Order: sequence, then structure tokens, then C-alpha cells
Amino acid sequence: MTGPDWRGGWDPFHEFQREMGRLFQSFDPFQSLRHIRTFPPINIYVAGDEFLLAAQIPGLAPDEVELTVTSETVTLRGERKRPEGIKDDSYRRQERFMGRWSRTITLPDRVDESKVSAQFVDGVLTVRLPRAEGARPRHIAVSSPS
Repeated sequence: MTGPDWRGGWDPFHEFQREMGRLFQSFDPFQSLRHIRTFPPINIYVAGDEFLLAAQIPGLAPDEVELTVTSETVTLRGERKRPEGIKDDSYRRQERFMGRWSRTITLPDRVDESKVSAQFVDGVLTVRLPRAEGARPRHIAVSSPS
């Protein structure tokens, strides 16, 4: 009676390492944190002498969004309410964030708070943030003594 030929085919240390990797992956305490996305998703870009901030906030009305601006930060706050009549234990999959949220964004430059404007169209909040006068680049003419 002959048994299996293990020469060069089975490496117990390799199998042990593979199984330990699978075990540690299943107990990863940070796994859930890697899948959390910051809400609401935003884009900030430069348009001339101002910054434009666009935030996707579907399902909310303009009066349900609180916007606070300082010369260096923008803070958005709100609450996405659960649909009425749906119990928590009836969900089989829930990917949309529900509840109170707040997001503060540090701006790349100082802005003039008195000239900030915001518009809410089709679930997208667009905030116009004009740069402060001192924060705008100035062209300086260079001269030579003659």
C-alpha cells in the first residue's frame, strides 16, 4: 500500500501562514471603518477669484441644510430622516446613511464671508466662496533703477 507522495507538493508552513491570514482577516477590527464614506460627498474647485463647493445631498430640502462659513472653513449640517413606517429590523441591506450629520471643510484660502452665496438644485448644494481680497494673488510689476 502506498500513500500520497508529499515530496515538493505540500508545505505545512505555507498552509499555516495562509490559514492564519484568513483568520486575522476575519477578525479585522478596522474593516467596517474602511467602508464608511464621509457624507455628503463634496467637490471643491477654483473658478476665477472664487472657490465653488458642490455637495450631493439628495432627499433633503433646502431648509433642512444648515450652512455656516468662516473665512477659513465651511460647515454643513443636516439630518436625513428614516422613511416612516419602515422598522429597523425589516432592512436586509442599508447603504444610505440615515440620521444627523455634520461636515466641516477647511478651505485652501481665506474667503470673504459677506459675499458667499448658496444654491440648492436637484439635490446638489452649490456654494460660491469668493476669495478674500488679501488672499487673491496680485501681479507686481518689477522695475529696474535707471
